Amino acid sequence: MKTHALICIFAVACIPLTGCSLFKKKQPPPVQTIAASPVSGTELDPANTEKLRHGETMRAYPVSRYVDPRDPNLMHEAHIVYRKENPAAWNLTPHAPTVVPLGPVLALADPAEKTQLLPAEVEQKMAAQNRLMAALIEQNETLTAELSRLKSEITKLRESQTTTTKPEKQ
Repeated sequence: MKTHALICIFAVACIPLTGCSLFKKKQPPPVQTIAASPVSGTELDPANTEKLRHGETMRAYPVSRYVDPRDPNLMHEAHIVYRKENPAAWNLTPHAPTVVPLGPVLALADPAEKTQLLPAEVEQKMAAQNRLMAALIEQNETLTAELSRLKSEITKLRESQTTTTKPEKQ
């Protein structure tokens, strides 16, 4: 009996020391949930949804108080009754023109943004044209130099002619 009393006193004395941890349930660790990111191509925006499918048409009808026709002992309070007028259906006659991709794009949207390599034959012809243009520019420069030289000689000859033909005053 004394041992039984000692055990009870010991149990009562240990409860405050342990902080009632014997009676507390252990909390499971919090579960970390990772929000799923949307996958492209799995959901349509509302504008495109109407092009594919018509939503169902719902109507709301307000009803005031009335006595139940099946049981005259029941009265219904005023409420709203919702009725599905038209079910959802596929849009078989879209108003917007449908664009069907027919194959790869053959033209660039902006050719200035993307440079394409030229075929070898075109590159050779362009190089020949560049050489010809350089030769023409060089020829033009020599001809203008020759013309300026000839003009200066003509002016010298005219000056010499005028000096020899002038009669001297006596």
